[in-house]
Amino acid sequence: MTAIDRRDFLKGCGVAAIAGGTSSRALAYFAPPDIVPTSASNDTLVVVFLRGAMDGLSLLPPGAASPYRADYEAARSDTRIPTSGTGAALTLNGTSWALHPRASGLRTLFNQNRLAFIVGAGQSQPNPVIRSHFDAQANLEFGFGGGTGTNIGWLTRHLASGGLPAVVPLPATSLGNITASSLLGSSDAITMNSASDFRIDGFHWSWSEDDSSHGLVGAVSRMHALWNSNATQLESAGVETLASLDLLRPINFGAYNATSNPGGYQPTGGANYSLAYNSGFGDQLRNVAQLIKSNLGLRVATIDLGGWDTHVGQGNPTNSYDYFGNQVESLSQGLSAFYTDLANSAAGNLMSRTSVIVVSEFGRRVQENSDGGTDHGYGNVMMALGASVNGGQVYGSFPGLANAQLYQGTDVAVTTDYRRIVSEALIRRMANPNIYYVFPGYSGYTPLGIFQGTDLPPAGYDAIFKNGFDAPG
Repeated sequence: MTAIDRRDFLKGCGVAAIAGGTSSRALAYFAPPDIVPTSASNDTLVVVFLRGAMDGLSLLPPGAASPYRADYEAARSDTRIPTSGTGAALTLNGTSWALHPRASGLRTLFNQNRLAFIVGAGQSQPNPVIRSHFDAQANLEFGFGGGTGTNIGWLTRHLASGGLPAVVPLPATSLGNITASSLLGSSDAITMNSASDFRIDGFHWSWSEDDSSHGLVGAVSRMHALWNSNATQLESAGVETLASLDLLRPINFGAYNATSNPGGYQPTGGANYSLAYNSGFGDQLRNVAQLIKSNLGLRVATIDLGGWDTHVGQGNPTNSYDYFGNQVESLSQGLSAFYTDLANSAAGNLMSRTSVIVVSEFGRRVQENSDGGTDHGYGNVMMALGASVNGGQVYGSFPGLANAQLYQGTDVAVTTDYRRIVSEALIRRMANPNIYYVFPGYSGYTPLGIFQGTDLPPAGYDAIFKNGFDAPG
């Protein structure tokens, strides 16, 4: 019989759902018994998914002196990022690349050697390339370079094989309306729109409000009375669950406001999440920063920033309304605030044990379309952010933009599989060498040198799970 633990109890018995706090779709998942977990690090991995296929050539266009600049300008006019005059791209020190002018926060982090770009990145997969958003996102999040996916996400396999301690109050969270597919199948992850959901205040009366004069007993009192011993596995799990919730209950996850919420969260180092054009993205990054600072054992967090499917009216920095620029500003200001906040924590530089990976399902076509936008492509740009990132560099081999260099004559080719980048983060930062278990079908890993840390021999997985690692029914 599989032992009941605190996280499975919380999910399986529906405590969080009853409380109206979360919208998790997670299912119980257990690591195969022959996978021997390693000793996990205390790092946190934050995965930011730019849903809709971000145009990497507009975020990171070739600079004025780049050998790719002429081909870039020949392919784009309405969406071109200029290198001089109004809306000129920002230069990146020591590279032939530039950066969208509304990504000033990202350029600062890059020049501080805390941010790295990886060009020609994406899903190495057989022909034909998957150009469906739904299918490409699913394949990426289930951990396959292409082909058939499963209902178990790659982050779930990481959590199962990464050697987490037996009891962690909050191992993983997925910020959004639904669980990120990379965390599907995990009993460790809880899904929420806002971290305030964890406070479990959704009962008919307050979580902690006892009103004896009216015969009302607060929900927390009722639950503590229900689970008050360790006589059985179920009761023990209930006690552990309440202990975890007790850690979260006092935390005020709302933003500080001197009038309306004086007890709210105040970022450190002058970080300002409200500068993000998309305020929801900034709020979710703020929540993750607060959870990391709260020392609740958070190992994995996923955040989505959607709206990158720019077939029509993508815009450019010379326009009065620059849609793509708004998206870039949200990304840049949000990540800049997140870094500043954690790097200046009272507990020290928490970005030294926090790594951010930014990924999109695929890139856009090199040639812009007649509607002032760009259509579905292939190779793209990824980002890695952290105090333990060897930043200030552009990694990867860029295949070129001349017609003969394009994949199928239309797209940036993929020269670096996204799994190679993530695997390096898992090994060097999360101390999990089981990357061939996390990414079934992947082989031949070698580090690019993006992340600092110790290299561990890449490990495999048991052959009986080669069919996709579906949890036993």
